[in-house]
Amino acid sequence: TGMVNDKKSALVLPLFPKEAIYYFAKANIPRGKPASLLQEEANAFGLSGKAYTTTAKAYAAARAKAGKDDLILVTGSIFTVAEILPKPKG
Repeated sequence: TGMVNDKKSALVLPLFPKEAIYYFAKANIPRGKPASLLQEEANAFGLSGKAYTTTAKAYAAARAKAGKDDLILVTGSIFTVAEILPKPKG
């Protein structure tokens, strides 16, 4: 998950499940919230996970940890999601 600086994460983070494992990342845009700051904010709501320097690294870590029946949800900012989507060919 990743967010932008000008969004109020305190309105969203309480809605996230506490039993999930989180991979915090900063979207590669100037408005991206630093992953370590997002991690601190999430910890205040009982959410635990690790901060990563890029969305790609966070996604790779989630994929490496996930079991065959696990679900990986990329969420937060559309900028974060866009970095994970496959790029169109051509």
